[in-house]
Amino acid sequence: MYNGCICNCWVMREAYMIDLEIFRQMGSISRRATKEMNQAASQYQLENNLFLYLIRIVEHEGLTQSDLADLIQVDKTTLSRALTKLDRRGYIDKVADAKNKNYKQLYPTQKARDNYQVLAALEQKYIKDRLSALSASELKQLKQLLAKILHT
Repeated sequence: MYNGCICNCWVMREAYMIDLEIFRQMGSISRRATKEMNQAASQYQLENNLFLYLIRIVEHEGLTQSDLADLIQVDKTTLSRALTKLDRRGYIDKVADAKNKNYKQLYPTQKARDNYQVLAALEQKYIKDRLSALSASELKQLKQLLAKILHT
């Protein structure tokens, strides 16, 4: 019985280490992408993930701050600070919702629309470069696995 426990504990530890490594790799991928995209977007004064918020606002005009927080999985305080920067830099307009004045709908300015094509192209190139080593079936499988993780 004692030897069975040692063996079982080792197997459980090994499985934990594999899980840990997977999540650490996912974190490394995310941080690397964020770092490289922030560097590319900094020439537009869109550092510290501001480009990410701006792209989503252009793609989803009129969404609320709460909707944007849910969309990109960020806390509302961090998002509020980022939106203030985007507003001050002339990238977005915050418009009070007609039904509830506490909700602000977010709209891109012309400056945002003008920079969107460049930012979206930077994002698409980054994604293409990173995923080019994967086959179509591997990409499909990766998408399914990540969705499964995200929605659990």
